[in-house]
Amino acid sequence: MSTSTHGGRISPSDVRNATFEQVGHGYEPGAVHHFLAAVADQMDADRVQLEARGANAQDEMVKIISQAQVLAEKFVAEAEQYSKDLVASARTQYSEILRRAENAAVSRSEGQAVATTQAAPAYTTPIDEIEYVRTYTKVAQVQLRAVIDALAEQVDKLGDVPKSGQ
Repeated sequence: MSTSTHGGRISPSDVRNATFEQVGHGYEPGAVHHFLAAVADQMDADRVQLEARGANAQDEMVKIISQAQVLAEKFVAEAEQYSKDLVASARTQYSEILRRAENAAVSRSEGQAVATTQAAPAYTTPIDEIEYVRTYTKVAQVQLRAVIDALAEQVDKLGDVPKSGQ
């Protein structure tokens, strides 16, 4: 057999150009060359298909990373907006509490103890809102972790795709 191989790998052109010494009765040379041509054509088709898969895998990876980034930015924006809203609400409540305390101090200084007991409200709302924020934060963390884990899994899968030219 007369072939030239590149580092032990057989290329489609090696198959097409292969020649064999004829010994005894052997095989019909035309049939052998026809078969070798079909094998070489299949090798070319497989190589093209692998290269296309590599390009598609890279495109898919970029798409997944982009989607994850958009989701992460959306969650961060929602958390920032909620935090701003919560701070504004807390400031409003703080101002209201301070105003009531000042009114109570003035009433107390004037000897109006009755007004003091009416000005001291029972505040359960701020504690409920803080717990809501904590719960929302935990949910957002779980969602972000799930997105990151899914992204890592997809990137790991894409890491197994053979490189072009191999």
